[in-house]
Amino acid sequence: MAEAALLALSKIGFYLAGEAATFIATKFSDLIELPNTVQRIRRELLMMNIFIRKTGASYLSDELLKAWITEVRMLAYRVEDIMDNFSYHSLQFKQDPKGKKLANGLSYGFVFSGIAGDLAQIEKEIEHVSKLKNMWVNSVHELLPSQVTSAEQQFPRYSSPQLIKDENLVGFKEDRELLQKLLTPNAPVHVANIPALKVVSLLGMGGMGKTTLLTSVYEQLKDLFDNHAWLTISQTYRGVDALLKELLNNVSASEHTVTADANNVDQKGVTVPVDIEIGDKKRLKLDDINKMDALELKRNLKMVLKHKKYIVVLDDVWDRRVYDGISDVFEDSGKESRIVITTRKHDVAALATPGYLLKLNPLDIKDALQLFCTKAFPNKNHFDWTSELLEHANDIIKRSEGLPLEKCPHELQELATHIVTRCEGSTLVMCPSELQELATDTVKKIKSLSLSMYPSELQDLATVIVKRCEDLPLVKCPSELQEIATDIVKKCRGLPLAIVSVGSLLSSRKQIEPVWRQMYNELPCELEKDDQVRGILNLSYYDLPSDLRNCFLYCSLFPEDYHFSKEDLVRLWVAEGFVERKGDSTPEEVAEGYLTELIHRNMLQLVENDELGRVNTCKMHDILRELALSISKAEMFGTVNDFGAMVQMDTGVRRISSYGWKKMKKNKSNMKFPHLRTLMASDTIVDYVPSILSESKYLTVLELQNSDFQELPASIGNLFNLKYIGLRNTRITSLPNSIKNLSNLQTLDVKSTSIKALPPGIANLTKLRHLIADKLADENQSEFRYFVGVEAPEGLSNLEDLQTLQTVQASKDLTKQLDKLLQLRSLWIDNITASHCGELFATLSTMPLLSSLLLSAGDENETLSLKDFNPICTKLHKLIVRGCWALGTKHCLILQNHGKYLKYLALSRCHFVEDPLVVLASCVPNLTYLRLNNIHSPHTTLVLSAGSFPHLNTLVLMDMNDVSLLTITDGALPGIECLYITSLPQLQTVPQGLRSLGSLKKLWLLGLHRNFKAQWDIDGMQKYLQHVPEIRV
Repeated sequence: MAEAALLALSKIGFYLAGEAATFIATKFSDLIELPNTVQRIRRELLMMNIFIRKTGASYLSDELLKAWITEVRMLAYRVEDIMDNFSYHSLQFKQDPKGKKLANGLSYGFVFSGIAGDLAQIEKEIEHVSKLKNMWVNSVHELLPSQVTSAEQQFPRYSSPQLIKDENLVGFKEDRELLQKLLTPNAPVHVANIPALKVVSLLGMGGMGKTTLLTSVYEQLKDLFDNHAWLTISQTYRGVDALLKELLNNVSASEHTVTADANNVDQKGVTVPVDIEIGDKKRLKLDDINKMDALELKRNLKMVLKHKKYIVVLDDVWDRRVYDGISDVFEDSGKESRIVITTRKHDVAALATPGYLLKLNPLDIKDALQLFCTKAFPNKNHFDWTSELLEHANDIIKRSEGLPLEKCPHELQELATHIVTRCEGSTLVMCPSELQELATDTVKKIKSLSLSMYPSELQDLATVIVKRCEDLPLVKCPSELQEIATDIVKKCRGLPLAIVSVGSLLSSRKQIEPVWRQMYNELPCELEKDDQVRGILNLSYYDLPSDLRNCFLYCSLFPEDYHFSKEDLVRLWVAEGFVERKGDSTPEEVAEGYLTELIHRNMLQLVENDELGRVNTCKMHDILRELALSISKAEMFGTVNDFGAMVQMDTGVRRISSYGWKKMKKNKSNMKFPHLRTLMASDTIVDYVPSILSESKYLTVLELQNSDFQELPASIGNLFNLKYIGLRNTRITSLPNSIKNLSNLQTLDVKSTSIKALPPGIANLTKLRHLIADKLADENQSEFRYFVGVEAPEGLSNLEDLQTLQTVQASKDLTKQLDKLLQLRSLWIDNITASHCGELFATLSTMPLLSSLLLSAGDENETLSLKDFNPICTKLHKLIVRGCWALGTKHCLILQNHGKYLKYLALSRCHFVEDPLVVLASCVPNLTYLRLNNIHSPHTTLVLSAGSFPHLNTLVLMDMNDVSLLTITDGALPGIECLYITSLPQLQTVPQGLRSLGSLKKLWLLGLHRNFKAQWDIDGMQKYLQHVPEIRV
């Protein structure tokens, strides 16, 4: 892997660009040659890195090459250690100009001579490793046959189409119907002004079933077209010429299949190849195609496809240039032709015609269970399904015999009869898919019933019906295995490839709980051994650029199903050295681009966007995480082994994560990891942190958030390489003064701790980019100042690289200090009083890069005057105001002049003279997020008029004691997805306009008038809002 070399090269680059090398060389005459030695090592590693990158994934099937790359990796790690050691001692020497001896009694001259000797030895070893490659790797390859490339050996074409029976295509019913519609010529699709020739994209992570689904639909529809062709591209794509030849062969053969007469078909019904007639020219022999150049191929393809209706599949496309290179042969002749692309990458899928992109998502639990049972119990026929369901239905009827069904809700009575009728129907025996429809219909219908007004027996009956139907996918599975089967399927996270693999594996094993439980415990290892699973997922990893691979592997250090915050992940990547500045972009901006790229490649999964539509949180699929962990272990990138393995761990480990470990008792043994760069520790090993820190002088990242960690040792100041300290939500009460020595520190996060003040030396940390500190005063957040900012340290203005400052208390001096912090993007200020407002808001108005701002008053009755707040920069898009801000008029500069730029607005305890929703709808029309908390207004009615907040995604109304009526007019909130109305105790009338919110996904109506729920049931609102997945009333 080239990534270790990348880190070493960045350290060397930092050394060569800095003054330390020259400074040390001038002080010690025997070190004059040191910069030249480092430069030679840099060149050698650079060439090795380029060579490894060129080999791609081929080394995975080449033991010699793999062994050689392991040697290079170890050398790169050693170079990184030596360069860090040099940086550490050169920094100490600069701070000790008299050249006194080190604490261990050694002289600086001795230490630097030792470093020079280590580098000289490394140079010799690099030369030796280079010779090994020439001696063994190259010479052996010359003796081996080369008909098949090593990339093809490692990554066979798993995506080649295979015929799939429709009844075996589990979980794709809706996607299949939509794809059929998109591929069927002249099918009505509600998209205006689109060409007749359409590009259709199927997007999804590896193993999601794109090719399987497309094969099923393609085989059904291909005969509707004059010509059809299926080309598998994959990563072994060998250029435009080869692709054009294959395409010309395919479309020509399919044309003859359609038009051939009886003389062209042999006795078995197989078409015999004949010559191709191109327009009015003489017939072209198939053998001639391979002799054509690209221009001839394109000309002939255009002739073959001219005035024809054709469908061409480009399966498993990794680079949009594949399509760009051949797209000019696909002319739109108005015949409703189709180009179909399957891909894992968003930029490739974006080639689709508007409205013709289909993204495949993981299977839901019902479909996943059905797919699993189909593979795990292949010999159970459909009659078993029917008899099982009949038994369930009869049981339901028996349960209802003691009840007068005529007194049941009409829907429940109808449903009970409907279940028995359908189960006894003869067509059901031959159609197991209908059972799934019955289950879905039943669950949906029962959940829409309101049973709160009926006897408990009826509720029990409804619960039984739902439970039976939800268990339907497991009717093939013995009852004693159903629980563990569900656990196994859940661990596959809806990935069809993993579900099929583990189901097929279990089909040949004993059907007893201990055997299946062992499979559950060993599932990651079992999937890793599966050639197809490993091969398909490896394709995605080895397609990543080198600078993204470290970022991807890093995500595996967090627990399963962990939701990554964009800010945290970006800061960690920058601290680790995975990201460098590019052009005018900051490292954080580059890292955010990397995160977006990983999501677009389906290596990470988007969980939530922020107010600007950027990534806010994401997660890693468990199966991909296991792949990353396997690679991390092999390449000594990092480990998440438990404590038992940690005690015996190789001391050369560079990253340790203890998330998910079992709590263990403290013992007297010291843990020594002299090469450690990252420590992510949970409660399990916090007692060992001081021991680990004392023996890990190169540590770069210390992440202890959400643990019981209480005190940083004073020795923390010796960790010169430390760039990230994460102590959020820990029990720490103070920071040692020695923290002032951490000259490379970039991020200090002590949010939600018991820290009251920062040490005075914090102003010495001139490389600090993110300072996040506040005291959590009230865990229940019931008090106005439930978090309290820290006092701004003296000399804060020295931190000119600061981008994030959360949370500082307002003071007379703060304004002057903020004046010099021109890089600030995110700023939280607490304890603001009326006397601060004038100067503070005038200064904030001039900040050139400010994008996120929180303003919190000293108490809830403190009046804040924002009349002087008029930002000159349009970047400010997120504003949170907590305090008595008088908003009785629209003529407020921040709203009047800047309101159109705001995307996120949260107001707490502000005062409005008019209806706050009416005021804000006209001032801040582009909001995507709005939260109003404890807002005071003489109006008891809130109105959302037609056309208001056209871009709003989330609306929160809470703790508004006087509001008794909420009106939502048709046309309001056209894009709303999340509506939270909580703690409005006077609101008893259901807003009828709720029915018109077609995009709604979450609806919370909690803490309202005691009669609200009864009114909700009387109005039958549940049935009008069946399209909303999550409703809480």
